[in-house]
Amino acid sequence: MQDQKLIDAYHRYRPGLEQQAVELQRRLSRLLDESGIPVHDISSRVKTAASLVQKASRPDRIYKSLDDITDVIGLRVVTYFEDNIESVAHLIEKHFAVDWEKSIDKRLQEDPSRFGYRSLHYVCRLSAPGDELIAKFPFEIQIRTILQHAWAEIEHDLGYKYPEAVPQPVRRRFSRLAGLLEIADAEFVELRKTMESYARDLHSGLEGRPLDLPWDVLSLETLVETSAVLSADQRLAQALKKSMGAQVFFPDYLIRMLNAAGLQNKDSLSAALQDFMPQLENFMQRYFAFTREAWGFHGQDFESLPRGYTLLLLALWQVFRSATLELHRLEKLKAFYQLLDYPQNEDEAWRVARLFMKNFQDGME
Repeated sequence: MQDQKLIDAYHRYRPGLEQQAVELQRRLSRLLDESGIPVHDISSRVKTAASLVQKASRPDRIYKSLDDITDVIGLRVVTYFEDNIESVAHLIEKHFAVDWEKSIDKRLQEDPSRFGYRSLHYVCRLSAPGDELIAKFPFEIQIRTILQHAWAEIEHDLGYKYPEAVPQPVRRRFSRLAGLLEIADAEFVELRKTMESYARDLHSGLEGRPLDLPWDVLSLETLVETSAVLSADQRLAQALKKSMGAQVFFPDYLIRMLNAAGLQNKDSLSAALQDFMPQLENFMQRYFAFTREAWGFHGQDFESLPRGYTLLLLALWQVFRSATLELHRLEKLKAFYQLLDYPQNEDEAWRVARLFMKNFQDGME
């Protein structure tokens, strides 16, 4: 009888609860955007009638009214990293009316018989001016990482929501997997911290003290922001009457170009760039005459000049000047283009190399 009263109340209030769920999701999304906290996903849902009946029918739970059920409305925030959970939690505590007695941090549970992933659960109260019936309902905000979310989804799909229901042979394997994912979550946080520290070292090293490191995405992006490369890019943009773009020009391709040209560290690149600067605009004009003939592309086709485009020209110039005989230059350019663009098409690499030589036939030193 009591269950029927809950279901009747559920159907009566459901339209208002669904509207509140959407509004709460929007509000939480806006707060997270304004705070700059990176999250993978924010979702909301109103519990289905079938799920409500199942929960209300449990012998170990007694619900006198619908608002006794704290997760009729549920929101979930999925973060990238484990330490982002704390940032989201502080935001919720600041901007929502938290029911401290009913909220729980399942990450703190130490019962060794429990297994699986824990997440942080806040129970809060709705605020709906003008609708006192809807306003009295609580809602739940669950915060977990991507890996925690993956665990919970797989665990649920296997049909083992409660540890006690899991056969003993299976429970041990669940525990081992949970441990692996817990380690993975912690390692992702440490990996992010290592990359951030590496990026800080790069900023100081590429502008100051010598730093003999191989090129990668982080070191290349830092290189592009150094004064020497940035000023060269700005000269190119001005010559083309284009604005500077926000994105680096295909970082993986630039890295391959620099390595193929023998510019594999800061010192070799800095010396070559200094020699190259007096010929920058002239080389660019010749290069775009070549690209128009080879591929139908010209610098004016850019909406804005990608950052780091100077490095592309520098790599080609370095290959070109690394040999004094025309024959050797042609062979080097052919090998360069075959390595980068035409690994399965030697004839096309020869064609492009010849066109390049045609546009630089009077030589550039």
